[in-house]
Amino acid sequence: MKPVFANPFALLTLQTQATLTAMEAGAVIWMRMMGMAGLWSVLPSENARMVTEKHKAFTEAGTRLMLGTMKGQNTQTTLSHALRPIRRTTKSNVTRLTRRGPKRK
Repeated sequence: MKPVFANPFALLTLQTQATLTAMEAGAVIWMRMMGMAGLWSVLPSENARMVTEKHKAFTEAGTRLMLGTMKGQNTQTTLSHALRPIRRTTKSNVTRLTRRGPKRK
């Protein structure tokens, strides 16, 4: 059996995407908490949205993980594909919540 070596550039790309996802998730949590405190302008539907969007993103990510594994894809490709729906969600949340901005009196 021929050994499979990891592609360092693919690993770097995966690490970058995971780091961006974590940073954006932290920003989204912060803006939503400020919204609950009345300091950030959020829609009344924000609390329900934060629950439903997680379910959708993580279900899609899990499906991609399972399918990638069943197809025999390498780990980097499988993880990269699985991270996409979560990254897409965090990125759109940061964009949307940042546009709303702090609550003005």
